[in-house]
Amino acid sequence: MAIDVKQWLDNLGLGKYVEVFAENEIDLDAVRLLSEEDFKELGLPMGPRRKILAAVDEIQSSKLIEKLEIIDENIPANDQGERRQVTALFADIAGFTSLSSEMDAEETHAMLNSYFAEVDQTVARYGGSIDKHIGDAVMAVFGAPIAHTDDPERALRAALDIHEAVARLDPPLEVHIGVASGQVVASSTGSAAHTEYTITGDSVNLAARLTDLAKSGETLVAASVQRALGERFKGVDLGEQTIKGLSEPVSVWQLHELSTKQSENSQKFVGRSRELGQFVAALDHCSDEGKGQTVIIRGEAGVGKSRLVEEFGKLASSKNFAIHTGL
Repeated sequence: MAIDVKQWLDNLGLGKYVEVFAENEIDLDAVRLLSEEDFKELGLPMGPRRKILAAVDEIQSSKLIEKLEIIDENIPANDQGERRQVTALFADIAGFTSLSSEMDAEETHAMLNSYFAEVDQTVARYGGSIDKHIGDAVMAVFGAPIAHTDDPERALRAALDIHEAVARLDPPLEVHIGVASGQVVASSTGSAAHTEYTITGDSVNLAARLTDLAKSGETLVAASVQRALGERFKGVDLGEQTIKGLSEPVSVWQLHELSTKQSENSQKFVGRSRELGQFVAALDHCSDEGKGQTVIIRGEAGVGKSRLVEEFGKLASSKNFAIHTGL
């Protein structure tokens, strides 16, 4: 954390309890594991206890953002990493402070382990990777180090399954999730003492902020992710939202469900005659030369690359070509 427990208590107007915390070897990491009964045992009256419990909630929501921002600021100048298009997902336990206050440290530890196991397995099942665990939050990445053509969809399907999976735990849990896509820097970040592979960028911070904005049981999604799914995205447009830490409002969607993939004839392909002409020329060249070709499609997220590749695939198949795609 950016401050120590003494400064934290001073900021709350509870500086006179610094010695009590020091005598019991309680730092900021330990504070979030303590219940109201624990604070009562330390001799704190009801008013200070309530102040501390409310402040712990702020630690839980800000700790993740703070660590991300510190990492972003400290990327070594000589290690700029690799630019990648990824989808970031954050999942955070709803009401963790209240829930953990009813458990002892061992029970809280066991609950977190069960929670992390379910979330990590779900992310892995959809081809994502776990970037880090911070407190009771999970940061997952789809698109680095391994990328797929449908990473936004994989992230959203993982989010839906995470809600269901944690509800089956004992005790049942609820989470709030944020998802955003964009270009990031993927690199080994850290110091001589400790290095980790992670991603940094605006989309990472946006996903974390959306997690804070989401209510219990909700998944909030950036517009770039919603556009990538098109008609398969079923949810509510929440309009432009002012997000703490971002200079301008951003368009936010609430995810309800994802429909199955559209049938081939469900959406008529219009326009793009120039691109289709290039595809036809490439196929004709392959026929004339008797050799395959690689065609690279590049463009910003949401411009319709997947739809264009789908149309090219149908065109190639109609001419008895084998077509292989990858990201």
